[in-house]
Amino acid sequence: MNRTTLPILAVATALALALSACGGDPEPAATTAAPAASSGPSATASAGSSPSSGAGGGQGLYVALGDSLAAGYQPGGAELRDTAYPALTATRLGASGSEVTLENLGCSGETTTSMVKGGKCDFAAGSQLEQAEKLLRGSSDVALVSVDIGGNDLLRCVRGGAEVDTACVTKGVATVRRNLPTILDRLRAAAGEDVPVLVLGYYNPWLAAKALDQPVQGVDAAAKAYTALSDTIEAAAERSGTTFVSLDKAFSTNDTTPTKVNGRSVPANAAAICTLTNICTARDIHLTDEGAATVARVLARAAEKAGVS
Repeated sequence: MNRTTLPILAVATALALALSACGGDPEPAATTAAPAASSGPSATASAGSSPSSGAGGGQGLYVALGDSLAAGYQPGGAELRDTAYPALTATRLGASGSEVTLENLGCSGETTTSMVKGGKCDFAAGSQLEQAEKLLRGSSDVALVSVDIGGNDLLRCVRGGAEVDTACVTKGVATVRRNLPTILDRLRAAAGEDVPVLVLGYYNPWLAAKALDQPVQGVDAAAKAYTALSDTIEAAAERSGTTFVSLDKAFSTNDTTPTKVNGRSVPANAAAICTLTNICTARDIHLTDEGAATVARVLARAAEKAGVS
């Protein structure tokens, strides 16, 4: 980890900036109004073939759902989908002989509520979930489905960039617990019983906040909430017959071994967060190139283990 830099920064500012990208606004109410076209991918703005073409040339369809992590959000506002973890996962699978056609539906700012009801990004079918169902049911050769969702249900709970609203965090976890089973059940039904549906857990950005200077008030409770979020996602995956994919090992979540970085001693888990996300260099919790590659490696291995070949 000798490439990591750990500048002294106000983590409160970092999280506030990150929230502006992740969708820190309240969850959208159900509405019949069309969402703004600029808020995310259009119905056909995903990588891969046209939805109507299905999987051709022996390539099975890979549908990736998610939030800004799947969309490849970068500091400054760009979305680099070609280097986001779904695209890198597809590349890894192809290199091992499992060619897939990717449809990346990732929507920055998506919550579990907006994934079901819509309101964040522009999808012809209505919501990201409905768009995925349309793609899956329209293909005769679905190889893989992946989804990351739930982080924004918690990230919106930073108040004024300086305090974590712990009651909001608790409510956010409860919202994920209510919505995620519906999402996963519908994806399982649309994909079919034999198609791997991989459900990503999250890394814990609050670990860096705990290790660096000027942590926000309530950060201990927030760190525990992310553990609760991961447990909630895992439980929903198990109940729906989908597969939970943990990022804990890849992000050294439970490793508190002191690690020297630029002459400063920090826990290994905090150093990993600084290496694999932009929080310590650009004040943004989204994945670095190395972080996206790490998630892709974990996801591709899980896909191969689940039988994608």
